[in-house]
Amino acid sequence: MSPKYSQVFLKDRAMCERIARALGPDGFKRAVEIGPGRGALTEFLAPLWGERLSAVEIDPLLAVRIKEGFPGVRVLNSDFLALDLGTLGEPGSTAFVGNLPYECSTAILLKVLGSDIFGGAVFMFQLEVARKIAAPVGGHDYGYLSVAAQAQSEISLLSDVPAESFSPVPEVDSSVLSFRPLRRFPEGETRASFLAFVKNAFSHRRKTLANSLAFGTGLLKSEVEGRLRDAGFDPRLRPQNLSVEDYISLASMFSRPGRP
Repeated sequence: MSPKYSQVFLKDRAMCERIARALGPDGFKRAVEIGPGRGALTEFLAPLWGERLSAVEIDPLLAVRIKEGFPGVRVLNSDFLALDLGTLGEPGSTAFVGNLPYECSTAILLKVLGSDIFGGAVFMFQLEVARKIAAPVGGHDYGYLSVAAQAQSEISLLSDVPAESFSPVPEVDSSVLSFRPLRRFPEGETRASFLAFVKNAFSHRRKTLANSLAFGTGLLKSEVEGRLRDAGFDPRLRPQNLSVEDYISLASMFSRPGRP
């Protein structure tokens, strides 16, 4: 693992090919590989996408390596989280692929899911993070990340990947998840408001939903309890007991002034 960029490199060629082929070129304007590293995935992505493939690599040495090894690929030496996605080209459905860096994988995921050009994605995560992203309602792993991801995309498990498939070998296993967009938030402001509401709800997950929302929204607890009852929810529920659809409904209700 690179101490500066938290990189581990996938060396299982069969898994690399499976990930690369999970999203075919049909129906997409372009593909973006996030963190190509030494090019293990790029080797299989480049023949599929040709000049429609861009690679975003934060490490300048590895960026040069990708440029030299795959001359047809557009390489951007940049931190993906700081990248203006408008620089990728004209608007259009974009496929995102990557073995994401451990320390910023969730931030990258949420940036992709919130992008107007997001058309699909296949990402590698630490196993624990992947479980949180795809967790069912009520489960131990179900939380803010679960709701945020599932509200914006359909998620499926492509494969679990053992630690031995990487070099250097990390201390944890990984999982590959695929994502397809759900267009529930046509306006960025609505999405941001929803995510802020859900984050408030899970800010004190051991407390009741009413207590968490009262703390996060600045409303009186009695007012929060009244709104929840009016919407058909028991204020004593825990945040992890509400489905994604429940949160979408409540976020809309709480965005309106006064009682519903």
